[in-house]
Amino acid sequence: MGAAVVVTLAVVGIGAWAWSRSDVNSTRLDVRQAEAGVAQILSDPINGYGANRVVAVACNDGQNPVVRAGATFTCAVEMNDTLRRVIVEFTDDTGTYAVDGPR
Repeated sequence: MGAAVVVTLAVVGIGAWAWSRSDVNSTRLDVRQAEAGVAQILSDPINGYGANRVVAVACNDGQNPVVRAGATFTCAVEMNDTLRRVIVEFTDDTGTYAVDGPR
């Protein structure tokens, strides 16, 4: 039984290492910068959605999303005393993103 546990842990460890190595060369967007950008877009009355009061933005469960055209992540937003959700989609592989309207 002890040997089976060690082998299982070794396989899980190798799998986790392989997964983490696969992202080494991937570009990631700093989630804190994304949160600031989403807040800016939501509150901007000219180029954004013009929300009166954006209080808090939390994106992607605090994890830096991998930049890949078409990939999305979600942000929870407190605005105008209501909790909303917005979807953010990468429009290219360089980190440009579009913010969908609050839902």
